[in-house]
Amino acid sequence: MHSHTPSSGLLAAAISLVCLFVFATPLSNAQSVPTATGSNLTQTQAQQALDFHNLKRREVGAQPLLWSPQLAGVAQDWANHLAAEGCQLQHTQHSQYGENLFGGKGMPFNALDAARNWYGEAAQFKYAVLTTANWAPTGHYTQMVWSRTTQMGMGQASCKDGSIVIVAEYDPPGNYMGQAPYDAPPPVTQSAR
Repeated sequence: MHSHTPSSGLLAAAISLVCLFVFATPLSNAQSVPTATGSNLTQTQAQQALDFHNLKRREVGAQPLLWSPQLAGVAQDWANHLAAEGCQLQHTQHSQYGENLFGGKGMPFNALDAARNWYGEAAQFKYAVLTTANWAPTGHYTQMVWSRTTQMGMGQASCKDGSIVIVAEYDPPGNYMGQAPYDAPPPVTQSAR
């Protein structure tokens, strides 16, 4: 004969609530891109790029970014300028924002492709404060995960030769020499033998 005690029912309910909380918590950090993105990107394209940025930021303990239609407008204006000038990737001068650039030809590149490309530099990054020696090969990645950056926006334009230029703007900007992009990772410890 099985008996069902009230405490076993409460325990099952508590376990269910804990599981619901644990599995739902990462989704609560999701940031939504507004319908009017501020650029030529569709809401879906912008959301994919923002979600990718925030996934990579979460991996290093940085807070998620918010999408800024205003920054997306700045990015779109610069992408349009670069497209009109032949798609030579050149950063804005004296900008108050951090900026990543991407250019590609031969396939329909989008904002997520650009973000994945910038993240590709992570393999070369060894945690340290930025210097002129370590910044150049990893600067796109470090801007993506710069912990003091709170918002971003992206724009995209097509060039006459069929290539694509994609611009991301970040506020506040990152990549300050002498500073680390995010808090130090915990030290790796070896188990005692």
